[in-house]
Amino acid sequence: MAYEKFMPPKKSAPPAKLPAAKILKGGQISLNETAYAQYLKGSTHVELYYDTDTKTIGLKPKKYGTKAAYKLRAVGKKNLLYRVNARPLIDHYNIKLTGKKNLSLGWNDKENLLELSF
Repeated sequence: MAYEKFMPPKKSAPPAKLPAAKILKGGQISLNETAYAQYLKGSTHVELYYDTDTKTIGLKPKKYGTKAAYKLRAVGKKNLLYRVNARPLIDHYNIKLTGKKNLSLGWNDKENLLELSF
């Protein structure tokens, strides 16, 4: 029997993460680093919007604070998650949160904002 030399395959880069968003029970909206980089890159604040018909939350990126803007904070061990406190919006529109919930996301070019749907 002849031996064959085993050559381990070359390591490839880890697969890229897809953009993801969640809303936490306390009213925090959490975005992963991919979602931040793709939609909100360079923003330190966001303005919050809500469409009552489609039950969609909108995040409009801002590079500075305004009276209507909320701070976008980097959190986690390596600051790879970004969170914004949406509790005032949740309370104002009586949105019921029972726990952590994944949100679908997409960019609205017309309104220039990130849309998050339940």
